[in-house]
Amino acid sequence: MKVRHEKTAAYSGEEAERAARRVLHGSPVYIVLYLIGTTWAIYSYSNVFFMLAPYLDLKGFSSEFAGILVGGFYAATTFARPLGGWIVERAGIRRTLVVSAFLCLGIVLFMFVAGSFWALLSIRLAMGCAFGVFVVALTTYQSLVIPEEIRGLAFALITLGSLACLFTVVPFADWLLARGRTSLFLGIPVFMAGFCVVLSFRLPPLSGGPSAAPEKWGTWSELYRDTPSWRMVTSCVLFGLCDASIVYLPTLALAMGLVPSAFVVANGLGALAIRIWGREFFNRYPRYVFAGPSLLVMAFFLYLTTVATSNLWLFICGFLYGVGMGYGYPAHLALIGDLAPARLRAKSSSLVHFCYDVSWFILPVYVGFASPTIGEIGAFKLLALFNIASGVGITMMWMRYAKNPSRHR
Repeated sequence: MKVRHEKTAAYSGEEAERAARRVLHGSPVYIVLYLIGTTWAIYSYSNVFFMLAPYLDLKGFSSEFAGILVGGFYAATTFARPLGGWIVERAGIRRTLVVSAFLCLGIVLFMFVAGSFWALLSIRLAMGCAFGVFVVALTTYQSLVIPEEIRGLAFALITLGSLACLFTVVPFADWLLARGRTSLFLGIPVFMAGFCVVLSFRLPPLSGGPSAAPEKWGTWSELYRDTPSWRMVTSCVLFGLCDASIVYLPTLALAMGLVPSAFVVANGLGALAIRIWGREFFNRYPRYVFAGPSLLVMAFFLYLTTVATSNLWLFICGFLYGVGMGYGYPAHLALIGDLAPARLRAKSSSLVHFCYDVSWFILPVYVGFASPTIGEIGAFKLLALFNIASGVGITMMWMRYAKNPSRHR
């Protein structure tokens, strides 16, 4: 009897430990930390290739190919977004994350043996597709698993992961390439993809109730009928159009005889400051109310950047631009969970990401046509003025929606 009692006690202890582990893994703090880590890993996999031009130079390719290879990656990412939602609905979130993470890992390994531009382009296109599907599945998961009452705060913290890679992985990649360590450079995305594989297998399960995965997913027609989808589309495209300007700001700064990093570094610091010290505002108000004002702030300081006369001025503009971005980006991601019911979140995730990404194609076309005609500074001034007008319009649009959400779909 004594042995049986001790064995029962041991089993009870093991069961208690397993129960405690389940509670821990299902807690909002653990889930947010898990999502920060996963976001950091997958965006490090992508953003390490900001250093693609010096890598190509070391490998004997023309650095002019870097623009095509970077553009090809984001083109594939954009058009993989709708596919990602479709796959999530049919394969499930965990399986989609695991398979797309394995694809990210397997595809990037070919970078070690790619010997031609066309091979590199094919690899980058395939990487973009796998990355795009993974991010849609991850965003769908976080829109389902994060409780509504902390969604704004949680999304603000989770996006720290995508920002952190700019202060960690990208400088490390730059340091490696400065010393000619191309193999170690390629080891970074390999490690990050492998980390995503591990994290995908460790995905905390969706609980019951509001956080449960829907038994039946909704249709595109339901998304357009039951959610303010046209407002989401308009807001994401116009916000993305302003945010995409960051790619061309180094060119603008050089044209004005200033140091580009003064803006770029300050931008990251501003966004980081908001997501750490200004995050509480996200839970005090509906997240969509930040969409217009954040765009307005970004656009205003983008315009002031075009008339900057010193690196200090550029730094201040970059920091305050980052403040706007620090609110705007997580606010737009939160639209997925705030404005769509659970059965439509895979499709709303695809829609939000697709509309945000498509702006990164519109802007290069505009810059390509406008710069030869009115100059780089003139092109940016015109863009900033358009963004200011867009910010006013988006603010009014969401204010009108806030008065009667059920009426203004």
